[in-house]
Amino acid sequence: MFSRFTLAALTAALMLTGCARHAADSNATAQADAPAAAPIENDNIPSQFDSGPTVINVSHLVTRTDDGSSVYVTVDGQDAGLLQKGENKEIRVAEGKHQIGGYVQTLFGFGKVTIASVDVTTDTKGPKNVVYSVTRQKPTFSETQAAAPNNS
Repeated sequence: MFSRFTLAALTAALMLTGCARHAADSNATAQADAPAAAPIENDNIPSQFDSGPTVINVSHLVTRTDDGSSVYVTVDGQDAGLLQKGENKEIRVAEGKHQIGGYVQTLFGFGKVTIASVDVTTDTKGPKNVVYSVTRQKPTFSETQAAAPNNS
């Protein structure tokens, strides 16, 4: 009985001290408080996809098989922004052919799962529409004619 109590007390002490906030120095605390998110989530930095003569509307269509993960949209292999569940994003690019794709970070953020891109040719006649959706457990980007999908 005594050995069980000792083991339980030792486990509780380790758990409580591991969760306690230690203020060793201010520099380490400032680094610990800094967000560990991807740099494209910072809205204070202007993006190269904020200005351009043509528009690509990217939408996250919610489906039954969608797990609700946020998708990092890429244009020609460069990060263009974060697309939340059910959200629409306007991307401005130069006229011509572009690859719209993306990736999702893994559960603990140690890696990423790449989603195949779709080729879109933009022109000044009107915006192009791209939809991200998950069908049959397969995430895809596809070009559509509709301005925005119905997420209801």
